[in-house]
Amino acid sequence: MKRHKHLFEQMASLENLLAASEDALRGKRMKPAAARYLIGMEKEVFALHEELHSGSYRHGPYHYFMIHEPKLRRVAAACFRDRVVHHALVRVLEPLFEPRFIEDSFACRPGKGTHAGMRRAAEFAQRFPYALKCDVKKYFPSIHQGILMKQVSRVIGDARVLAVVAEVLGSHTDSVRRLWPEGGGLFDMQEERYGLPIGNLTSQFLANVYLNEFDHFVKHELRVKGYVRYVDDFILFGHDRATLRATLRAQGRAVREKLQELRLTIHPDKYHLGPTRCGVDFTGFIVFADGRIRLRKANVRRFTLRYRQMRHEAKRGRMDWPEVRQQVRSWIAHAAHAHSHRLRADILLG
Repeated sequence: MKRHKHLFEQMASLENLLAASEDALRGKRMKPAAARYLIGMEKEVFALHEELHSGSYRHGPYHYFMIHEPKLRRVAAACFRDRVVHHALVRVLEPLFEPRFIEDSFACRPGKGTHAGMRRAAEFAQRFPYALKCDVKKYFPSIHQGILMKQVSRVIGDARVLAVVAEVLGSHTDSVRRLWPEGGGLFDMQEERYGLPIGNLTSQFLANVYLNEFDHFVKHELRVKGYVRYVDDFILFGHDRATLRATLRAQGRAVREKLQELRLTIHPDKYHLGPTRCGVDFTGFIVFADGRIRLRKANVRRFTLRYRQMRHEAKRGRMDWPEVRQQVRSWIAHAAHAHSHRLRADILLG
């Protein structure tokens, strides 16, 4: 495997930091943190350039908050100048890793996304009569930072770029586990650091790097032709139930063992074997063997409640109608990927 060197000058160049600033500002210029950065952007870019080249760059603290969509998650918001560094890293690293990813991994990749992933799952649902749906338990908090750094260093051979990656990883941990190696002494204790912060661009990218080895294992060692993944959700499709039951026992054991090598486990309550004619849940849609595509009921309920709340707020002057219309248009564009014409009419006209 080729290791890429001499990347630091490209990553930490004024041109790349300026382009990374523009990427980080896109769609956020009116937010306070972005506006403050924009006012002094030239000064900030030169400061980051100097800190990166001198080795004095240190990632700042996060602001943590909780969101509940669709489930309760702790989101980490980095300060804006750190987000610029995240973009600068990904701008250089992504083109080197992208050719190594399998075609059927759809999260946070150019030309991919939830709708492309749904269409691929729909294609497999029409080709295969059975599907095994799996979910990695607490994926982002369970990512082993040491294993991830080894994976990155197999491709990246520039020590200064790796040091910046390590600085970003070290800025957040969900847990630190201390252990003594077998036969080690009192002072041989080692630390294992786990977790990627939900909210970083680097986390989205590195989450794909972490499971890329698993993707290739499923596709090329287990030779599963019908396989699709979005972040920590993945589906294995098969021609008959018995084969997929065998997959649960034999290949499934291999899948679990491979995930255990990465310190990951399959969520015990979130894997399901069933016929594709009954529908397969993936990226917010239900895809069927006959080609039908429906929206997930929970997503419909969530938007219906939000739509009613937005109308209520707008009628009382606490929300602008143009903002309501923009959010409705966004949902309509999303829902239009399913067979949802009557559903949309019922919600919006009801």
